[in-house]
Amino acid sequence: MHESTLAIIDVNIRSGQDEAAREDVLARLRNHSDPAISPLWVNWLRERADLRIVCMVHKISKLDEFLIDTLRDAVGVVGTQAVLSFGGQAHTARLMDIPLAAGGKNRLHAANVNIDLAPGYDRAAFDAIWHIPTHPQVKPVWLLNTYHSFGADLSMLLLSHDEPAITGYVMSWIRTIEGVEDTSISSIKDWVLLANQDQMVEVAEEFFHLQFEHA
Repeated sequence: MHESTLAIIDVNIRSGQDEAAREDVLARLRNHSDPAISPLWVNWLRERADLRIVCMVHKISKLDEFLIDTLRDAVGVVGTQAVLSFGGQAHTARLMDIPLAAGGKNRLHAANVNIDLAPGYDRAAFDAIWHIPTHPQVKPVWLLNTYHSFGADLSMLLLSHDEPAITGYVMSWIRTIEGVEDTSISSIKDWVLLANQDQMVEVAEEFFHLQFEHA
C-alpha cells in the first residue's frame, strides 16, 4: 500500500483571462501522464471564479514539479496554493456520486467547508462531526485532516440537491459541536471529472483507511 496524500490546489486566475486559463489548465491536466500525481477533478469556485483541483498524490516529492510545470506555467495563472491531507474519513459510496455533481438533470450542489477547532478538542470534535445523524438533504462525502495548513484544521465536502440546506447544515449541526471555533463555506460552481471509476475506487481504498457508512 502506498503512503498517499490528497492535495487540494487552488489556482488564482488573472482577471480577463478566465476562459483561456481554464481551457489551458484543463488541457494540461488531461495530458498529464506522471503516475505520481492523479488529478481527480476540477471545480470552479463561485465566490472567486478561480479553479480548485483535487489530486491523489502518490509521491509527495513530485508535487512541486506538478505545480510548476502543469499549473503555474498555464495561461493566465497568477498563483497557486495547496492544502494537503494525510488522513480522514469518507463515505465511499458517496465518492461514486461525484459524477452526479458533475452534470445531468439530477445534478447535486456541492460545497467545501473549512473547520477550525480548539486545541484539545481535535479527536472528539472530528468524531462528533463525522457521526452527525443522517440528514435528509445533505450528504457528507469526506472529512479531511488539514492541520498543517494555514487555512483550517479540517476540510469537509458536502453534497445536496438543495443548496440552501448546506448552509443550514453547517450552522445547525457543525457549528454547534463542542470544540468547533469557526467555519467557512466555499460553494462549488462546476465540475470537470478527470478520474475514471478505477481511480475513484483507488482513492477510497488507498487513502481513506478507516471508513464509516451511514444508512
